[in-house]
Amino acid sequence: MGKNVKEVAKKLSIPKSTLRYYDKVDLLKPSREENGYRVYQESDLLMIKYILVMKYGEFSLEEMQTVLNTMQIDPTSVCIEKTEQLIAAKKKLFQDKIDYYEQMVALFDKIPDIINFTNEEESEIDCCIEEIYQTIVANGDTQ
Repeated sequence: MGKNVKEVAKKLSIPKSTLRYYDKVDLLKPSREENGYRVYQESDLLMIKYILVMKYGEFSLEEMQTVLNTMQIDPTSVCIEKTEQLIAAKKKLFQDKIDYYEQMVALFDKIPDIINFTNEEESEIDCCIEEIYQTIVANGDTQ
């Protein structure tokens, strides 16, 4: 048996308005009862979880739609190719962010006491900053 908007929102800890929004922008189209109320099946809940994970992963609405379209029964070859390219780009983006965060953690570890730097420690931190800056420039993120 299906669940209504209130039940799904509670189960997934999201606002009811989020479910309505996903319907409005065609990310998810739950079935409807005769009175027009949305009815969510278990497969819909799984799709909502996919959407929430992609949202957390900073996918745009268009990118989410691309991935969800690929999950259809018979996706087109163009859709599959577009999704593969999207996933590869997202993977690179996340790896770049991981690299950046690792560099930042290493930098923080090198700052023993922010008040009493020795010249050598300050020089080492300056080198770290330069390295991080070069990574940012190489990734085209300076804006």
